[in-house]
Amino acid sequence: MFSKPQALGLRALLATVALAAKYEALAVVVLGTTLGMMIANVPAVLLGEAAAQRLPVRTLRAVAAALFAALGLAVLTGMRLGL
Repeated sequence: MFSKPQALGLRALLATVALAAKYEALAVVVLGTTLGMMIANVPAVLLGEAAAQRLPVRTLRAVAAALFAALGLAVLTGMRLGL
């Protein structure tokens, strides 16, 4: 259905809605999807925090801006990233 990386959050949201519609235990569905997203995102946050402590913030911002611009251009030109 969705194949682009920017749709990952939307996929998680749609999966949560589908599970909530299928099962009556809404609290368990919300807890499970929340824990799943935390397991997926916490390592990235911790890695970013570690990088921010070891590297100059200005350098990190420049690298992030360059990556953001490169990915934006890739999306605009329809380049296949294989992700």
